[in-house]
Amino acid sequence: MVSAVVGPGPIGHADRGRIVERPGGTHKAVIAAARPAGIGKLVHGALIRRHLGHTLFRAEPGFTDQDPPMPSGPETAPAPGQAEPRTIVCRVTAVEQAARDIYVVRLARDGGEPLTHTAGQYARVAFDDQPERDYSIASRPSASEFEFHIRNMNSGPSHYVATALKPGERATVRGPFGATYLRTDHSGPIVAIGGGSGLAPMKAIVEEALARGMTQPISLYAGVRDEPDLYLVEHFRALEARHPNFRFIPVLSHPSGPTAHRTGMVPDAVAADLPDLSRAKAYLAGPPPMVEAALQRLPELGIAADNLHADSFIGEAERRQRDGE
Repeated sequence: MVSAVVGPGPIGHADRGRIVERPGGTHKAVIAAARPAGIGKLVHGALIRRHLGHTLFRAEPGFTDQDPPMPSGPETAPAPGQAEPRTIVCRVTAVEQAARDIYVVRLARDGGEPLTHTAGQYARVAFDDQPERDYSIASRPSASEFEFHIRNMNSGPSHYVATALKPGERATVRGPFGATYLRTDHSGPIVAIGGGSGLAPMKAIVEEALARGMTQPISLYAGVRDEPDLYLVEHFRALEARHPNFRFIPVLSHPSGPTAHRTGMVPDAVAADLPDLSRAKAYLAGPPPMVEAALQRLPELGIAADNLHADSFIGEAERRQRDGE
């Protein structure tokens, strides 16, 4: 996962800003900038942490949890009041197929103290004897269970979740981690963009903002390829009905037939709906092409550099190629 702050000036491999380690091994890219003509590549080789479906991986094998912590600052500091990461034991309470290749997994704490997180953060989860992977937490901090959205990549832990995981099984959850979380002191509009399973942290952010009574306009864009990839539509429509300041906009990039939803690319939909983002804060999560396109387009709509918070994910094939598997 890459958390990016984008500011003015050119981006390139030599002047990317800094890639540093925050506690827990997650890499944060503080991007020094982008010309209006283009943001450039957000994802770069082994310098950053990557994401499998909705699972994150170390970018370089030498990094450990004891590497230097992230310097303090508005975009690098842990969430306000965040406790030190720790591990708890949970039990699987539900495994549900929500879309063509996305499964919603719910975990309940199996005794012990709760793990406190902030909306938008993630945790490291291990099911049974599967290797530990990082998943964004889709549930609100006050929820009684953890909710994770896991895309089946047909191998590894995600395939185990899709084909074998059953309620009652044991899981460990370690965290919380992540600096892309809801900024509750922001009073301007909120734009949340989730591509595929990147909807998970956006769900937590939107639900928490609404539950806190934040009254500014909140727009959630869900980018997918086709109708079978959409999920939680009825859930978000119900939120729309209860909260007049909230809008849910699914966008299909490659619909296979007629659809009632928007079509095209998410950044284009945002630009058509919200041409002035000068007072807005944006949260983004999803595949690198979508995140990169949004990071290029949103500054053109006037959004400030320190109001962009982005996580970028990769697939299993790219992870295997990177790791030499």
